[in-house]
Amino acid sequence: MSASTHAPEAKASTLAVKREIARKTRRRRTEHTAEELNIVAMMDMMTIILVFLLKSLSSSAANVPQSDDLRLPHSSVNTSPSQALQVIVSRVSVTVNGRFVTSLRNGYVDPSQKRGGGTGLLINPLAEAMRDQVQVARTMAERSGQPFRGEVAIIADHGIPSRTVFEVLYTCGQSGFAGFQLLVLKARSAS
Repeated sequence: MSASTHAPEAKASTLAVKREIARKTRRRRTEHTAEELNIVAMMDMMTIILVFLLKSLSSSAANVPQSDDLRLPHSSVNTSPSQALQVIVSRVSVTVNGRFVTSLRNGYVDPSQKRGGGTGLLINPLAEAMRDQVQVARTMAERSGQPFRGEVAIIADHGIPSRTVFEVLYTCGQSGFAGFQLLVLKARSAS
């Protein structure tokens, strides 16, 4: 086998050799991987979960703490309360979503707090609070792309005079809320 059967080998230039060495070095090099946990992403995830849980637990209409001033009536209802604005009427006060609105005397609203005095049905402080709440509810409904339903869950003590409950219902209705739910305790079945 003579030299004529083999092709003459060309000498590599210095630049080509340097390129080949750099390419092989890049192949052998492994990328650095982090061995520790990314705590920032984990904290973000835990914060989102915490906010979700707090929101869903605090807005449930079924979570009503009863006290000496607030005892719910019993009923044989079979439906669960929906996510509605809570208006609590205890023996001593009216609150909207946990915020004090006005006080009651012996279960009645002070006539000076009502439009029209003792014969009036509109409770002024409650009307102001409900106007604020209807704006918030409409904004939330608009942002979520759902229609505004105007639902209110009335949570009243079983000993509250019906006149006071009617005044609260009337005031809520005049403020833009038309869907009413009366929260009661489910009576135990005698089986």
